[in-house]
Amino acid sequence: MNRRALATVLLMPVAVATAWWAWRLWPKPEVVGTVGPQRGDYTVERYHLVAMNKQGGVAFRSQGPYAVRDPFNQQLFLNTPRFSFPDHAGKGDWNGSAQSGWVSSDGDEVRLKRDVVLDGPVVPGKDQIHIRTQWLSVMPDPQTAHTPLPVSITRGPSILSGTGMNAWLPDSRVELLSKVSFHDVPKPKH
Repeated sequence: MNRRALATVLLMPVAVATAWWAWRLWPKPEVVGTVGPQRGDYTVERYHLVAMNKQGGVAFRSQGPYAVRDPFNQQLFLNTPRFSFPDHAGKGDWNGSAQSGWVSSDGDEVRLKRDVVLDGPVVPGKDQIHIRTQWLSVMPDPQTAHTPLPVSITRGPSILSGTGMNAWLPDSRVELLSKVSFHDVPKPKH
């Protein structure tokens, strides 16, 4: 065996060990988190959804351009949804919309995210309530709405603002939790 062949045989394990060591030190790619399901078990374009409560009545209605259901826990993820929450007292529907929405697997919670609008029913002789925020959780039964974020509520010429809100939809009753401000423009007397 000549010197060149002997050097190749002796240096080959060193080269393999060096390559393995360099490969182990190479940075691993970061795992990117996803929002919503990795891949839905079904997707729907231009959907119209009617969710029923345990008593067999309508809990809420929703429609929008796109919905995806998570195959593992059956939650729904919605793009630009519009919602209608019927008032069980028969006064009318509360109507909401947002940039995105989420519905729990049992349909017992609806979350609206980004540019949230929730408008109360139109009742003759009363001003309509308009709620604006960036995140809102609505419980169809017992018909309540909650947010920890800043919220603006208008009713006629009155504007009520604050951070954090609890609302009881059948009574059109609202409670702001902190940083509350109120602005009222009196109606002109005739």
